[in-house]
Amino acid sequence: MRKKITSVALAIIFSLSMAGVSLAAKCKGTVESVEGCKMVITIDGKCKLKAGEAVNIKTKRKAVEGC
Repeated sequence: MRKKITSVALAIIFSLSMAGVSLAAKCKGTVESVEGCKMVITIDGKCKLKAGEAVNIKTKRKAVEGC
């Protein structure tokens, strides 16, 4: 009985975590200007972001730093 409850609980947790990942918005845009800690980005197409909303940014260009 305990194994059944544990397996059902794990299945529910897994399905809820996958639902959260699928709700993430994917928007593309270009950086227009950077002033200190502020960055202005122009979004291509329609995106349901609002001003002041927190976002994560992934860059396409990767740099290698060295001596």
